[in-house]
Amino acid sequence: MSQQLVQAAALLHLAAAVLYAIASAGAVFALGKTRSGADRVSRLAGAAGLAVHVAGIAVLWVAVGHGPFVSRFENLSSYALATSALTLALVWRRPGFAPVRVVSYPVAFLLLGLGLYSGAGVSVLPPTFTGVWLVLHVCFYFLAFGTAVVSLGASVLILAGRARGRRASGGAFDAEQLDGLAYRYGGLAFAFWGIGMLTGAIWANNAWGRYWGWDPVESWSLLTWLVFGIYLHLRRFYAWKGARAAWLMVVCFALAIISLFGTSLVTNSIHSVYFRS
Repeated sequence: MSQQLVQAAALLHLAAAVLYAIASAGAVFALGKTRSGADRVSRLAGAAGLAVHVAGIAVLWVAVGHGPFVSRFENLSSYALATSALTLALVWRRPGFAPVRVVSYPVAFLLLGLGLYSGAGVSVLPPTFTGVWLVLHVCFYFLAFGTAVVSLGASVLILAGRARGRRASGGAFDAEQLDGLAYRYGGLAFAFWGIGMLTGAIWANNAWGRYWGWDPVESWSLLTWLVFGIYLHLRRFYAWKGARAAWLMVVCFALAIISLFGTSLVTNSIHSVYFRS
């Protein structure tokens, strides 16, 4: 029965990935066009994709008996869910920021695609993966990643607009608004990442008897958080804006990818159990 539920969850994830791909294409065609057919397609496909995605995670949760944070498939799905949910919430509240979808929905699609490629299965919850601190730890990292993707989207649009020598959004709003969006969501990513590390340290003490051990994942996570802090410091006190701030956000996001995904694949880490399986 559990295997059948896992297969159903995989099919729902596949449907969500297709809808995110449609939302991505609609977002690209909607650039510079307000209330266009492509914009409506992107909005509807994004909302439908999120709904199907939530259903897929719910079915998977019932099948494996724990939250989606153990296997590679579960983690990639959760990071994709956070990205799409934050994007949908932003566009719902502030329709003028819809162009960031050209980055965030492809990221969600790519994460789901990689998760499906790695394969869905019944994962066993390790003995140390218990307690409210673990739940808080992973949830804040999901939020940190999602907000970082939004900041990255605004930064990429700034760089694209500079390269083309015109307004980055194609007329929907100017680079200054994009810059403000990147700054705000970069600050949220910094805050969520820091809380994720703090709650992770408390969980590590309960699970392994120490708060911090300079594990490769922990070390890269600290480095990523510090670089996010440098980004905010340079913006706040040295008036970094525009392209150079956008490039630094690209660096921050690259470090986040290494910290969350790459480190566990190429190093021997006590965290690797959550991403290698």
